[in-house]
Formats: sequence, structure tokens, C-alpha cells
Amino acid sequence: MQASSSLAVRRFQSSAGYALLTVLIELAAAGWRALARGLAKLAAAQRHAQARDELLSLSDRSLRDIGLSRAEIERMFH
Repeated sequence: MQASSSLAVRRFQSSAGYALLTVLIELAAAGWRALARGLAKLAAAQRHAQARDELLSLSDRSLRDIGLSRAEIERMFH
């Protein structure tokens, strides 16, 4: 039984169906990786927007205390 089973596996692996399945799996994996990169970029953009908004909500005096001006905040995030 073992010999016929491994022969069937080798026949399948040498078929066009196996090649197509392999390509489809690789395409799906590439799609998931692209989605993960896109979501990571979106999360980073949200964190930057939140940091920018928090800095802009500070008073001018508080900004001076930490060595920033409003114009510098705009330049930091563009």
C-alpha cells in the first residue's frame, strides 16, 4: 500500500494540476502579504495623525517648553 500511495503522490506532483495549485497558493500568500503591508501602513498613518493632533492641541507655551512651534509640527508630519 505504501508504494502505491507514494507513486500516486509522485504522479500528482508531476501533473499540471499540482503546478497550478502551487501557483495559486503562492498568489494567495502574496496577496495576504500585500494586505498585511497595507494594514501596517494604515496603522502607522493613524498613529502619526494622532500624534500630530495631540501636538497641535497643546498651547503655544507648552510647545515652546518642548522646543517646538506649530509650523514645525506641520513640517514633521508632511
